[in-house]
Amino acid sequence: MEPALCYSENDASIDYYTKLRAMIAEAERRAINRHKYEMSQELGCDVSFNEALQDWQANCAKRWREKRMKRMLHSQREEIARFKWIASELAGEDLGRSAVEEWIHKHAPGWRFAWEETHIDEEDETGNGA
Repeated sequence: MEPALCYSENDASIDYYTKLRAMIAEAERRAINRHKYEMSQELGCDVSFNEALQDWQANCAKRWREKRMKRMLHSQREEIARFKWIASELAGEDLGRSAVEEWIHKHAPGWRFAWEETHIDEEDETGNGA
């Protein structure tokens, strides 16, 4: 049986994770800018990015990151279930864990990158970023 995941230190994986971290950082930067705007509106004066950053880190960052991760994992579980169902239908039997492992090995990195790209400016139901 193959290991669940193999993280090699080759150039491709380093490049992938560097790009992924940059996308997550950009999503946070945008959330902080939205927070800056909201603080400025609330206080009636322009708030600096550093002031907004400090307030966001102290009061919003944990919740924002948790909600974003929760949404990402929910979407990922749905995508894995779709893949498992389609693969099982094509095989004529329930492939179970092997289909899940196949999705992880073949599709997880690309899916995560695409998810981050399409959710970079996402706001939650209250209008706050992620």
